Amino acid sequence: MPAIYALSAFVMTLAGGAFAFRYRKYLLYIMAFSAGLLIGVAFLDLIPEVATIAHESGIDIHRLMIVSLCGFVGIFLLEKLTIIHSEKQHDAPGHHHHVGVAGALGLSFHSFLDGLAIGVAFQAGSRTGWIVLLAVVAHDFADGLNTVTFMLATRNSTWRTVSLLALDAIAPVLGAVVAGMIALDSRLIGIQLAFFAGFLLYLGASDLLPSVHLRPRRGLVASTIAGLITSGALVFALDKAL
Repeated sequence: MPAIYALSAFVMTLAGGAFAFRYRKYLLYIMAFSAGLLIGVAFLDLIPEVATIAHESGIDIHRLMIVSLCGFVGIFLLEKLTIIHSEKQHDAPGHHHHVGVAGALGLSFHSFLDGLAIGVAFQAGSRTGWIVLLAVVAHDFADGLNTVTFMLATRNSTWRTVSLLALDAIAPVLGAVVAGMIALDSRLIGIQLAFFAGFLLYLGASDLLPSVHLRPRRGLVASTIAGLITSGALVFALDKAL
């Protein structure tokens, strides 16, 4: 079932890519909104859920927070290695194309982890699953935008750009399928949920939030705050509904 829900992330990634082909001027606003949404979901839902699981299963909450930190640092190191690999190819013939593909593949791996997060979140409970799904859907729209923008900016062909966009779109569905194949007890769910809390915090704070600083416009700040408010509204609404 999470894999079926993850199809919405597939659709939104393609929609983000199509949007980027035509309306790039709105990219920063979408990234700013997504940053607020992801950070809000991590703080208002995932971390409290991790604390609840820790209490119910007897896991030391400090250990789970270390796991969250590992999720944050792990994605940071993965991105850093991707950037270093791209820079090593900078002087090679056709280096612009290689850099674009490396960046797009990195975004696809992010999307795969997004799908894993959806699957793990639904195993933790339908409420957490729906909140994470909605946050990931918003993030994957921005991912589709980023994939197309990055590929075109590094002089890749339209065909290659569309191919990498398709890979980025299918990645969260594959991640959700993989998560659905693994039966987890509550302790392992707590550990994985803690990891993905750090993962989403990194995406929001490091990948997306810096877009607000590129151009100090009130609209970008307002978009970020709107994302935070939306995350709070989602958590409150699903608390009532579920």
